[in-house]
Amino acid sequence: MMHIKCKRKKTLLNRLLFALFFSLFPLSGHANSLPDLGSPDLVEYDTITEENLGRAFTNVLYTQYNLYTDLETSNYIQNLGHKLASFVGSNRNFSFYIIDDSSINAFAGPDGVIGIHTGLIKAVQSEDELAAVIAHEISHVTQNHLSRRYEYSTNQANIGSIASVIAAILIGMQDPNAGMAALMGGMGYNLQEQLKNSRQHESEADHLGIELLYKAGYNSHAMGDFFGRLSKASQNDAHHVPEFLKTHPVTENRLADAENRAQNYPSSTGKTNNNQLKLIKLRLAHKKNINFESISNEANDLNKEESCYRLALNNLSRKQTTPKCLLDNAKLTESSVLFTNLILESATNLELEKYDSAKKSIEKLIKFKLELYPTRTDLAVRYAKYLQAKTNIQQAIDFLNKHKTKLKYRYPVYKELAELYLTDKKESEYYFNIAQATQLTGDLKQSKYLIEQAEKKLNPNATGLKREITLFKQENTNLLKKIQKEH
Repeated sequence: MMHIKCKRKKTLLNRLLFALFFSLFPLSGHANSLPDLGSPDLVEYDTITEENLGRAFTNVLYTQYNLYTDLETSNYIQNLGHKLASFVGSNRNFSFYIIDDSSINAFAGPDGVIGIHTGLIKAVQSEDELAAVIAHEISHVTQNHLSRRYEYSTNQANIGSIASVIAAILIGMQDPNAGMAALMGGMGYNLQEQLKNSRQHESEADHLGIELLYKAGYNSHAMGDFFGRLSKASQNDAHHVPEFLKTHPVTENRLADAENRAQNYPSSTGKTNNNQLKLIKLRLAHKKNINFESISNEANDLNKEESCYRLALNNLSRKQTTPKCLLDNAKLTESSVLFTNLILESATNLELEKYDSAKKSIEKLIKFKLELYPTRTDLAVRYAKYLQAKTNIQQAIDFLNKHKTKLKYRYPVYKELAELYLTDKKESEYYFNIAQATQLTGDLKQSKYLIEQAEKKLNPNATGLKREITLFKQENTNLLKKIQKEH
C-alpha cells in the first residue's frame, strides 16, 4: 500500500511539473527564463513524453527567442552536431538551433534539442572548440541528466514540496520568474544535494564529451582549452562572466580532470580544417554589421580563400558584381558549397544580366553541386531563390517539391515554398506548406488550423494536393490526440 501511495504521489508530481514546464516557459520572452539549460531539467519522462517535451521546447525556441536562421550558418552547425551525435547511438531526435544572442552560451533541452548562441560561434578559435561545447551538450542528453535530476528530486519529495509546485504553477501563470522562485524555495531543503548532483553531471558530460570528440576525429584537449580560456578571461574581467560559465561552472579541479581525461586518448591523426568556421564567422560579421576584426583574431592573416569570401560579401552589401575568384573557389576548394551559395545569393540579389556571361558556368556548377550534396538544405533553398529571381517560379516550386524528401531540415524549404505559392497566388498550396512548417516548430494546434484553411481554399480538381492534405491532416490529428490522451 505504501508503494502505491508513493507511486501516485510521484505521478502527481510528474504531471504537475509537466504542467509547470508549459505554464512557465511559453510565457516569457527572456533568455534567462528557460530552465537551467545545459544542466538537468525538472521532468522525468519516458521516450514518448520526451518527444512531446522536445516538441514543446522547440516551439518555445521558435516563438519566444530570436533564432538565427542564416541558411549557411545553420547548415554548418547542424552538420557538425549530427556528425558528433552519430557516434552516441542514442534514440533521441537530435536537432540543432542557433540563438541570435551575443552571450557565450549553449544549452541542451529534451529529446536532443541543442541550442548554440551566435556569441559562442564568435568566441571559439577553432572547430575543435566548437565541437567540444556541442559534444558536452550532447552528453548531457545521452546521460539522461534531464530526467535523473528530476528522479532525485521526486525520491526526496514530500507533501510540502508538492504544495510548493502547485504554488509555483499558480504564481507562474502571472510571473514565470516568481513561479520558479517559489518552486526552488519549496525545494530548498535538498538544494545542496542537487548542487552536488549538478557538479556530477557536469563532470560526466565532460568525460563523455571528450570521448565523443576523439571518436569524431577532433582534438580531445579542445574542451579543457576552451573552458580554461573562458575562465581566465572572466577572472580578468569579473564584471563580464560568460553565460556559459554561469550554467557550467569551471573550477581548477574540473580543468585538471578534463586535461587528464584528454591524455587518455591519442592525438588526432588529422588536423581540423578551420576554413569553414572562418567563412561562417565572416558571414556572421556580414549579417550583424560587425567589423571582421572583432570576429577573428586572424583578421590580418586571411588566406586567399577567406579574402575572396570577404570581398564577395562586401560586394553583395554594395550591390556590386561578384569577383571572379568566387567562381574559382566554388569549383576547387573544400568549402566550395559556401562559395557556390554566395554566387547564388549574389545573383539573386543583383541584376541577373550582370551574370549572363557566366550563366552557363554557374548553372553547370550548380547542377554538379546538387548531385554532390543532395541533402544540403542551404544549397537547395538558395537555388530555388535564384530560380525565382529569374521569374521561373514554377520551376523553383517543382525543384523544391522534388528535392525536399532528401532533406532532414525542411522548415526553410516549407517556408520558401509557401512564399513561392503566395507569389503565384495559389492559396491552398500556401496554407499547406505553412502548416507543414508550423508543425515542425511544435505548434500542432496552429498547424491543424492552417491545414483546415488549406482545405477551404482547395480546388476540387487538385486531386494530388487533396490527397497530400488528407494524409497530413490525419497524421497531425492523430498526434494531437495521442498527446492529449497521454497527458
